[in-house]
Amino acid sequence: MEFTTLEAPITDGAIRTVNFFNGRLLTGADLAREQRARREALALLGQAQGDGVAHGLHVRHLGNIAPGGRPAARVEAGLAINRQGQALALARPITLALDRTAPPSEAARACLFGDCAPLATGDYVAGAGLFLLTIAPAFADEGRAAVSGMGDAPGRCAIDATAEAVQFRLIEVRPEVHRVNFAAANLRNALAWRCLGEGVTATWPIDLAGAEPRQDDLLEEMRDHGLSDAEVPLALIAFAGATGHRFTDNWAVRRSLARRPDDSVVASLVDPRRRVLGEAMLRQFQDELTDQAATAGPIARTRFVHLPPVGLLPGLTDAQIMAFFAGMTVRGPLHIDASAVEPLIAESLTAPAIATASDHAIWLYRVAQGRMAGAPPLAIFASGHLPPRAEARFNLGHYDFANYALMP
Repeated sequence: MEFTTLEAPITDGAIRTVNFFNGRLLTGADLAREQRARREALALLGQAQGDGVAHGLHVRHLGNIAPGGRPAARVEAGLAINRQGQALALARPITLALDRTAPPSEAARACLFGDCAPLATGDYVAGAGLFLLTIAPAFADEGRAAVSGMGDAPGRCAIDATAEAVQFRLIEVRPEVHRVNFAAANLRNALAWRCLGEGVTATWPIDLAGAEPRQDDLLEEMRDHGLSDAEVPLALIAFAGATGHRFTDNWAVRRSLARRPDDSVVASLVDPRRRVLGEAMLRQFQDELTDQAATAGPIARTRFVHLPPVGLLPGLTDAQIMAFFAGMTVRGPLHIDASAVEPLIAESLTAPAIATASDHAIWLYRVAQGRMAGAPPLAIFASGHLPPRAEARFNLGHYDFANYALMP
């Protein structure tokens, strides 16, 4: 057995920078080593921060406006970090034609950047079906540099600069991978919850000793079907045909920056990434609700497989809310004080999802101050597993907007 002594440098995996001194003969390879060391140091910082989207990079379908009547999407400016710790920055919004594009040439950068492996190729032509839009690193050569004639570098290496850029890809999510009925009315929500994974459901903690660590189930499966660690998922896009668009869902696959927990159940329980999944649950629901053609009728059970533990229902009357949750167990609407709204949402970010097919009880709330002020109607639903927030508040409530204990 080999032992390491205290205060002995451990050089395995160390970042190695070039030692500059007067009289040293410098070559292009030396300077490339220095650039590589810089990238490695930045990648370690990125890995410490965690992968995901820092800000921006929202995707919105624009219709079939690309040349040839092809579908297009707008991607907002923003910043992401991939699993390798690389920062992926989009400086300005772009309009993206959603068709297959040829990968960038590797020949020009092979001279000095041999460590930059190309992305795996795959079938990602935007026909009918489901596709994952990702952002990934790319490199582009710019300009020509003057050379002295003293070196033996081939002419193709005499480029002035290499831009560390980004590129977008569409990766097909095949039916045998997503395993969701593409004709189902709740297709979008079912796919979103395949991405969020079983770890956010109420049944996951039943057998903690035998539970698998939480993960984004469908996205992890896609790691074996074309999705690389260099890419950051941005949106799920479903097409009804070569140009027919069904939906674009950002928060099904989009995650805010967070460290990935180690492979233990305890880490899955306490790691900050669990709150990131809670944010994705809530924002995916709100986006899907906004995109619904209508919010009247029994929407909850027909369009949603799961609901987040807390959600907002704007613009619905009490009768419309009851119709929305038709067939489900609900209580209310009751009044909630405005000061309790944000604590309720914050607590919900680590609570399990609501399965619409279950008899899971749901609290319904109206914000008391909103009704007093005549604000547009807003209802809040909350999982029955969360503590009730409609308790009486002595000297803080109003008689007409108070809640009373139920009589036996």
